[in-house]
Order: sequence, then C-alpha cells, then structure tokens
Amino acid sequence: MTQSDTLGRQPDDADAWRRRELAAFLRSRRVRLSPEDHGLSEGRRRRTTGLRREEMAMLLDVSVSWYTKLEQGVDVTASPRLLGKMADVLMLSPVERGQLLRLGLEEPGGAPPPDADDVLPSVQMIIDAMHYAPAFVLSSRADYIACNQAARAFFGNFEQFAQNNQLISLFLDDAVRAVLPDWQESARSQVAMFRRAFARNMQDQGLQDLVRTLLEGSEEFRALWEEYALPSTASRDLRYSLPNGEQGHFRHFTFFADLENQFRVEVFNPIGDVTLQWMIARVNAGDHNG
Repeated sequence: MTQSDTLGRQPDDADAWRRRELAAFLRSRRVRLSPEDHGLSEGRRRRTTGLRREEMAMLLDVSVSWYTKLEQGVDVTASPRLLGKMADVLMLSPVERGQLLRLGLEEPGGAPPPDADDVLPSVQMIIDAMHYAPAFVLSSRADYIACNQAARAFFGNFEQFAQNNQLISLFLDDAVRAVLPDWQESARSQVAMFRRAFARNMQDQGLQDLVRTLLEGSEEFRALWEEYALPSTASRDLRYSLPNGEQGHFRHFTFFADLENQFRVEVFNPIGDVTLQWMIARVNAGDHNG
C-alpha cells in the first residue's frame, strides 16, 4: 500500500472502514508467508514476497477474482467457515484469528460501549491502591481519563499532554518523544493495542477522525498502521533513566477495566529496590508536576 493509498481514500462509514481493515489485515498476513510454508514451489522468476493472491485463492479453493476483491475492500462476504480456513492458511495466532473474525463477521455499530461513569469509580479504587506503581486508564480513543497519584508523580499532569490523548502525544508531540527511553518500541506497542480497539469501534466518528489525524500528521504512524501489528503480550519490561542518574526498571502491564474491553488500564510496576525507593520518595514528596 502506498502513502497515497493511505491518505487519499479514507472511507466514510463504519462498514467501509471494516472492509478496508479486513483487506489491510489479509494483505499484511499473506505477504509474511512463503510458498514453502504450504509446500508450494517458489519458482525461478518470483519477484513478490510472500504468497501471491493466486496461491492464496488456490489454498482457499476460491476464485482469484473473488479473493482479489476481498483484499481490495470490495463488498464481498466470507462465511465463518471460510474465515476459519483463512486463519489456518495464514497461520494466525489466537489474537490474530480473533481480529480476522471480528473484521469479517461483526456488524459495525453493535451494542453501545459502557459509560465511563459506570466503570471509573471501581477502577479508580484499584489503581489508587497501587501506591507506588504508576497507573492510568485510557478510553477506546486513547484519551487519558483517569490516573493514580504515582502516575502524576512519574509522568506529570496528563492534562498537559497534547489533546489529553496518548497517541496524539506520542506521535505529534516532540517533548513526549524526547523523554521516552525507547520511543519506537512504545509507539509500536501502543499502535498494536489501538488497532484492536479500532476494530471494535469503527462506527465511532471520533475514532475515525483520530486515525485520519494521525495518518496525515505522522509518517511513523502511517508506517506502523500499514504494518498492522497486533499485541503479542500483555506485559513488557521498560527501563528509564531516573533524574538521579540511576536506571529505573518497570514491568508494564495492560488489562481492561470492563467486560467489553473498552477501557484499558496501563500499570508500571517498579522492579528492584532502586526503582521502588525512588518511586516512594517521588510520591511522598508530592512533586506531581513532572
């Protein structure tokens, strides 16, 4: 997909977004496979990477024309059985299989998401009990909607972040980029998490507008969006250079605060005595302005 493809033909409704997402997902997974993965001969004059559309169609026992339409976002329908066969041919992980079924089967504009006012009181109590582990809550649009005292002590005031949005801050705010120890890994991880949220909420006009803003404003976001990575783990280790010159070590966890997976909680648990003692001092000092 070229940059002009990404920027020039943005869909206008949820079903068009769904078809486009399904097409992008299928292309991204097809090209990472080789003919040998399915016992096919690569041939001498092969110029393309991954499986060809013709090979994919053959393995699925469908016409090349039909499969090509699917990868072009044309309004064609795949049965649940065929989607399952696609998942097998593409050798998808459980997370990827779930994404394929969501994009291939789910009707846009399903049940409305839970109200934040119903979810936040309970989750606020949980993260407030994490006295020295920074934690915050994100909406499906990646807006910061709650945090604990440790998060303010470590990250500063979230209200000062660009549009109070994690992705806008991450990709369009140079100040945020400068302080992250591994910006590329953070960006890749957050886009992967957001991609799943987008698949669940493509009917949300605000979410569509956010994607357009990021595609237009950030070359790095465009590249990661085209890559179509999905999360492979709910935790990872992070290291930060602390103001006192020492290395801080945190384990970053992600989980959801509601049954619909709309409100994402991110926790940074301090690992080791050096990091824990620094967080204790930081929180107890009451320095919450960054």
